[in-house]
Amino acid sequence: MIKIHTLTLKLSLLPLAVITALSQAQASNPPEEVASSPGVFEQILITAQKREQYLNDVSIAVTAFSGEQMDKLGFDDSIDLIAFTPGVSLAGDIGGQRAIFNIRGVVQNDYADIAEAPVAVYVDGGYLASTQAQTFGIFDLARVEILKGPQGTLFGRNATGGLVNTITAKPSDETEGYAEFTAASFEQFRLEGALSGSLSDSVRGRISILSNQQGEILENIYQDGSEPDTREGSVGGGEDGYNDDTQAIRGQIEFDINDNGSVLFNANWAKTTKSEGPYQVVNTTEIADENGNIIDVIFAADDPLGCDKIQLGQCVDANFNGDPLRPVQGGDFNGNFDPDGSGNKVNKDFAFDDQNKIESKGLMATVNYDFDFMQLVSITDYKKFTRVVGLDSDQTASPELIFQSDGDIDQISQEFRFSGESDSLSWVSGLYYLGIDTDYIQGLAASPSAGFLAGEEVNTLADISTDSLSLFGQIDYYLSDSLILVAGARVIKENKSLDGLVFSNANTNDRVIEVDLNGVLFEEAYLDNDQNLWSAKIQLDYSPNTDTLYYAGINRGVKAGSFNAPLFGGFSRYKPEVLVSYEAGTKHTLNEGKVQINGSLFHYDYADYQSFSWVNNAGVVFNEQANFTGAEVEIFLNAGEGLDIMFGMSYVDAKVENLEVASGVFKDTTPPYTPKLQASGLVRYNWDIQSGNVAVQVSGSYQSHTFHNARNFTAHRIDSHFKADANLAWTDNEDKWSVFAYVDNLTDSDHALIGFDVTGFYGTTQISYAKPRTAGVTVKRNF
Repeated sequence: MIKIHTLTLKLSLLPLAVITALSQAQASNPPEEVASSPGVFEQILITAQKREQYLNDVSIAVTAFSGEQMDKLGFDDSIDLIAFTPGVSLAGDIGGQRAIFNIRGVVQNDYADIAEAPVAVYVDGGYLASTQAQTFGIFDLARVEILKGPQGTLFGRNATGGLVNTITAKPSDETEGYAEFTAASFEQFRLEGALSGSLSDSVRGRISILSNQQGEILENIYQDGSEPDTREGSVGGGEDGYNDDTQAIRGQIEFDINDNGSVLFNANWAKTTKSEGPYQVVNTTEIADENGNIIDVIFAADDPLGCDKIQLGQCVDANFNGDPLRPVQGGDFNGNFDPDGSGNKVNKDFAFDDQNKIESKGLMATVNYDFDFMQLVSITDYKKFTRVVGLDSDQTASPELIFQSDGDIDQISQEFRFSGESDSLSWVSGLYYLGIDTDYIQGLAASPSAGFLAGEEVNTLADISTDSLSLFGQIDYYLSDSLILVAGARVIKENKSLDGLVFSNANTNDRVIEVDLNGVLFEEAYLDNDQNLWSAKIQLDYSPNTDTLYYAGINRGVKAGSFNAPLFGGFSRYKPEVLVSYEAGTKHTLNEGKVQINGSLFHYDYADYQSFSWVNNAGVVFNEQANFTGAEVEIFLNAGEGLDIMFGMSYVDAKVENLEVASGVFKDTTPPYTPKLQASGLVRYNWDIQSGNVAVQVSGSYQSHTFHNARNFTAHRIDSHFKADANLAWTDNEDKWSVFAYVDNLTDSDHALIGFDVTGFYGTTQISYAKPRTAGVTVKRNF
């Protein structure tokens, strides 16, 4: 079972609309404005319940940031949102090149393209089926909404933990636009811009662009054929890494449909080229019991004997070279060490500055029409994602086992949504279809001199098809002026199929997957996983006055089951997970809106929780029983003219009960990337000068230790860390020019972020670390 106790305490300088994101007042009353010097305060309309509402009218846990706020706070990618969203932490893979949101401990850190996360991500109402697309760049946005807890009634798709709802800036009637340029450390140059306006009396358009170039952060000291590994390296390898080359464009055109509606067409394209995942090596050692089961993994530096592997206190030959000891105590099986620990130097052959490529394309048509008695919204969405990823799975200096993954995902969705309201009732209902076709190949390629699979590669090929159809609805019924009943449900019919192969063939090029179906076939599978699913919600909201809210409800969410397609075979099905959430909360506004206090209690009861376990380059999802229990508190304080303060804290006690960490070995574990304690704080002060307004901001965030593997072995621990940032901004009196100077990671913290354990192959674990201290300046011109 999983038990989580969460406490979040927040005194915020963010706009009252943001800090009251977990709050609700009566729907007819917009939030009060807070008197202060110009800053980040503003009222925000969101669509967390599929209709426009002010944040403090929404009786769910939601934090939202407007595009203007994100500019002022210095957010430029999805990862930046996490530090300022209580209860949200980071998971992912490829050394952080792909981020996965963990909300209230709900996460499935499956790196495969066939997997969908339990925290859904939407852009303009369109679902992103591929987790590879969830590390999105933030540019020209209207707002981002982060919803906590099950959202299955209105959003449906795999949103057991919550969802991230991103809304882009839309075409405007008046001509407007901006150009923004950033220059920062590591030769980063970022250009962003947009132009919007009317093309005729009934037609509007908007075009937005993003270009980001960042040089390499990691310095590679690899020398081909040098000690202790004298084998020949890869052609062209040994390059520096941890860079970025991202280009994106979005075009929108909107047509009026007489006076009652509009149709908006959106076309978007983005492409990112990066080095291989910025992992670094940490040498580790397996501990086995009398049956050979791996019951722990420790850091090799903590083994005074320098064993390949330890079984019942004795050294075991795990490298199959006839010697149970490593060449050097604390090194990997070949005697290598990372040159400077968690610093910016690496020593690895398989390192190329253009190894990983991710591309996305999309077309969307959104129709809004008002029939007087109801409103219609139709969203037709097509997306295509392609990804080519390669990395040194063991991070040893010489070429050993190279992980390769190619993904090609096509998806199409159609939503018809109807809504209306009367004096005592607001309602939303609709029909939703989603089709996904995924072609996925992953494999391990071994160099000719490698000790395992020498000169061969083993590939898993999977073709997944998903068809999902659902019917949903929700009502808000006023039992009295102060008491509202919220009720909703969604029924889902989902059909899934998998065609899979596992085969091996010769490896002639480590950098690409070589598919030769005339090779040796190990496994062939044809599986179905058809499901009938349902979500539901019932809740009471009580507002004795416009400054106070109490609410309590039960919410049932579901994430569809799918397939395991691990390396070396073993295709299998796993069942859907069901989460029943019990949540109660209260919100209070004090001192004429200058103080906001929000608190909530929740209990999550899981059935068939989808737990992802990683063992030596293979990941598998198992269904487990789990439950989470927690509490959240937020406090916002406007401390004086121009001074805003935020402090946040969360406490988490999480357990997965009876997880099988080895064959026949069971123990309670903590879900990966779920810290027990999180804290964040931010202070912003702004004042007027003759030429405009100046604002200074400092912020910091802390999280306690986590584990990067569900098995929670000793070396799976990611230590606690603290990160601090600061910025200084100037805006002219006409709000046309602004200059924003910042320093991220003030203390130059080198804390670990993401890891994968591959100890059984070469005595190593791969870890990615936070970016070092970074300084930059952004100049923006509005017009």
